[in-house]
Amino acid sequence: MTDKTVQAFLSSVPTPTRPLGELLPSLAIPPATSPWSPRTVVEPPPGPSPEEIAALTAEAREAGRAAGLAETAALRERLAALLAALTEAHAALVAPSAELVADAASCVVETWLEQTHRSALFAPVVRSWLALAPDEPATVRVHPDDEAAMVEAIGDASLAVVTDPRATPGALEIRSATRELVHDWAARLPELRTALVAALTGMET
Repeated sequence: MTDKTVQAFLSSVPTPTRPLGELLPSLAIPPATSPWSPRTVVEPPPGPSPEEIAALTAEAREAGRAAGLAETAALRERLAALLAALTEAHAALVAPSAELVADAASCVVETWLEQTHRSALFAPVVRSWLALAPDEPATVRVHPDDEAAMVEAIGDASLAVVTDPRATPGALEIRSATRELVHDWAARLPELRTALVAALTGMET
């Protein structure tokens, strides 16, 4: 092939419209490094000063204390609410039960008073009087129907029995120069019931 033939062939090939560099893909090549390459030393930021550390510590301590107090107050409120609910539930349960128990006890005592001989009812009252002053002369006032029972309860004690129709049957009055005692089982029965309810519910009367 002669030079003329080559030139004729090249002249027939179309000229590329874009440079060759634009046709090749672009590759990202990292910069070359080596152990001997110079390095940039980054200085760490300065730390807090002792004064700043002390201030931060005090602030954290105060914040922790405030958080602890707030939590304690919240727990205290919850505990108070629980105790109030428990007390309310206890009262709702105990009060009716206490009333029933007091009613039953009052019925038992009332039945005992009706079935027991009057001398047995008078005897503990007389003994309590004589325990304080056994030799002190005194007068016992009772209803006429209770005279025999009172004489039996007194026995050999230095107590004189007088009857009074105005006296309540079952009641008695003992008087001396220095003391006085009035007792009526029937009148004390409501007091006994009230005392039982108070004792069972823990309430003051």
